[in-house]
Amino acid sequence: MRIGIDVSRYFDKSGGVGIYAANLLKYLLKIDKNNEYNAYSFFYNCFPTDWKHKRIIDEFRKYGKVNFSQINLPTSILKRKWNNASMEKKEKLLGSVDIIHSTAYMIPELFNARLVVTIHDLSFLIFPEYHTKENYELVLSNLIYLNSRPDMVICDSRQTKKDVIKYFHVPEEKLRVVYLGVSDSFKEEIDSDFRKKILEKYGLTGKYLLCVASIEPRKNFLRIINAFSEFIKKEEYKEYSLVCVGGKGWKNTEIYSQVKKKNLENKIKFLGFIEECELAPIYNQAGIFLYPSLYEGFGLPVLEAMACQTPVITSNVSSLPEVAGNAAIMVNPYSEKQIYEAIIHLVEDENKREQLIDMGLKNIKKFSWENTAKQTLNIYQQIYKKYRNRENINEMDS
Repeated sequence: MRIGIDVSRYFDKSGGVGIYAANLLKYLLKIDKNNEYNAYSFFYNCFPTDWKHKRIIDEFRKYGKVNFSQINLPTSILKRKWNNASMEKKEKLLGSVDIIHSTAYMIPELFNARLVVTIHDLSFLIFPEYHTKENYELVLSNLIYLNSRPDMVICDSRQTKKDVIKYFHVPEEKLRVVYLGVSDSFKEEIDSDFRKKILEKYGLTGKYLLCVASIEPRKNFLRIINAFSEFIKKEEYKEYSLVCVGGKGWKNTEIYSQVKKKNLENKIKFLGFIEECELAPIYNQAGIFLYPSLYEGFGLPVLEAMACQTPVITSNVSSLPEVAGNAAIMVNPYSEKQIYEAIIHLVEDENKREQLIDMGLKNIKKFSWENTAKQTLNIYQQIYKKYRNRENINEMDS
C-alpha cells in the first residue's frame, strides 16, 4: 500500500494542525515498515516558503523511509503552475499512491487514490466572526464535499464528530474518532542546563502564567487579559507576568490594543511561535497554564501542560472536558470572574495544585501518538482492502 500524507502545515508552522500531521507521519513511519509513504510539504492551498527545508525532511527520515517531492522549482513558480493545473494533473504531481490523507480541511477531487480527511474542528462555522472572510470561504468551499468525496473522515474528538454530523450530515459509518497524542519531549525529565538556556533565551526569569495558542479571538485572550489584570492588582501577585506562546493568527488587533489600554506592555509577553522541542521548560516553569478557549476540536496544549506537570485551567465547553477529564479546573469561558477566581484558587491552594498535577499525569496516559498512528493505519487498511476487493470483483465480472 502506498500512502500520501499532507504535512504542509508543519512546514508552514501552523500550530496544532501541523503538529498533528507531523506526529502522525513520524509514528506511522515508526510502527509500519510494510507500506510506502509519500509526504507532501506543499498541498493544494498550502505552499510554505520552506517546503524543501532539509532539516525538517531529515527529522522525518529519522523515523523511517519516506519520499518527499523532488520538484525543483521556487515556491512562487510552483504555486503558479499548481494553480493552473487540472485536478488530474495535481493528483499526478502528488505521486502514484493508493490513499491520500488530507490533514488540514482540503477535500480535493481524486480520480485514482482513495481519500481520507481529518477534521479538527468546525470553529469557522460555529464562530464565523472569529475567522477572516478568506479563511471562512476557503474552508467552506472544501467542506461542502465532506459528505461525498472522502472515503473516511477522521475527527479529533467526539465533540468534533457531533459537529460534523450536525452541520454536514455525514453518516456515522464514514466517521472515526481518533484522539491526538502527547509528544515524548513533554514527558521526559528536563535537563537543567537546557531549562536554563531556554528560559534565558526568552527572558523568563520570574513567576508567570502561561497561554499557548494562536493569538486570535477564539482563544479568549481578551478575558484572559482582563482576569490577569485583576489578578496582579493584588499586592502579593504583582510580580507575575503573563506569557503567550503562539503565532499571530488573525483578527487580533483588539487583543494587542487591550494590553496597551490596561498598561500591561511590561507584564504580558508575546513570544510568537516556538518550536516544540523548546516548549517543555516553558510549560514546566509556569505557575498555571491558562486555556479557557471558547471552542476547541481537541485542545492539545492542555495535555502538553499536564505532561509538563503544570496545573491547568480550561473551559467547560466543546471538546475540552473530554480531553482534560477531571484533571483541570473547568470554567465558563465567558466569565472573567470564574477565570480570575480559578487563578487565585490555584495560586493560593498548594494541595489543589499538587492534586491536579498528579491527576494530569494519569490523564495523559490515555493519549499517545503511537495509538493515533495505529488507529489511523487501521483506517487506511480497511479502505484499501475494501476497494481492492471491489476491483477484484469488477475484474472477475469483465
